[in-house]
Amino acid sequence: MIGIGRLAAALTLGIMQLGARAEAQDTSLMDMNMNMGCMLMAGTHEMQVSVYRSGAMDDSCQDIPSPGPAVITLSSASKELRDMTAEVRIVRDTGAGTAASGNLDPVTLAYLPPKNYPTGVITLTAIFDEPGKYAVLVTVRDAKDMAMSGRLGMTVGQASRQWIFFFILSGVIAAAAFGYYFWEQRRKKKLPAASG
Repeated sequence: MIGIGRLAAALTLGIMQLGARAEAQDTSLMDMNMNMGCMLMAGTHEMQVSVYRSGAMDDSCQDIPSPGPAVITLSSASKELRDMTAEVRIVRDTGAGTAASGNLDPVTLAYLPPKNYPTGVITLTAIFDEPGKYAVLVTVRDAKDMAMSGRLGMTVGQASRQWIFFFILSGVIAAAAFGYYFWEQRRKKKLPAASG
């Protein structure tokens, strides 16, 4: 009977280790990329996106833990991108309908009009007023007025799906182990004692 409890504990521990390994792999992958954080592609040009919150120990990007004010920084080491104008908009992501209509003003939280950023760093402040999905939209234009756009989606105040799956799976395994344990106990009580 002790074997079932050990099996349930081993399965739960195994799932926890898999989650920790996946998180460690994500971290090591970021370290291999020189801790570049989230990347946004505007055409063929890469921009690093960081989102800083008051009181946070480090930047977050695609999974912001709670609503509130934030500073969004976009940066690029590309000399070519520094010579272009960049337009940046932070919007509430309401689906494809808003983008298709072309009028983003009703869902815009922060906006920077087209401008050159010779240092390669763009900073703007936005207030994420409620939990939900948001997006950083960037449009860059060269001297010939060729436009390239990029988009980075993010969530605010929503738990990561990976952790939700982990907790659900752990709960199912624990419930199955306890259910089996109690079923086995009832079954043993019903068996007649062996005569000797």
